[in-house]
Amino acid sequence: MSDDIDYKPLFIALIDETNKPLLIHVPDEKSQDIEKVLKYNVFSNISLDYFDSQLFDTLALETEIMVKLFFKLEGVAVYGMLMKPTGLKIVIGVDEYDEEDEKINDLFNKVKRIYIRVKCNPFVTAETSNDDENHKFTVEKLQTNLSKVFP
Repeated sequence: MSDDIDYKPLFIALIDETNKPLLIHVPDEKSQDIEKVLKYNVFSNISLDYFDSQLFDTLALETEIMVKLFFKLEGVAVYGMLMKPTGLKIVIGVDEYDEEDEKINDLFNKVKRIYIRVKCNPFVTAETSNDDENHKFTVEKLQTNLSKVFP
């Protein structure tokens, strides 16, 4: 799963259907900067308002999954995508001066594939009966896989 990627996000946030963050992945080189990590966490929280807005709902058709630019702030362009069947919200921040639609769509597709692979793992529910253990295992696998693809 080590896809070589030359276009790296500043952060990736996965938020479940109840607006509870599953994880906020910050690539290694930026994860040591606490101010950046906190800033990306705030941007992820701000993006929830965009998902909940009526404008977001009216622009998205039931069958299509689309990536939308939510806002640009402090040099970061924040994009979001809602997977309606699962309620998963994916938020990705990129450098606002380095945004290309095709590359951004590719980032979302890679994150979506990682999420689906982890959630469709038959060993998650077979080996763990406790929901907390299941959630912890899922988050750990997501973090591991995101770190491999987006180091």
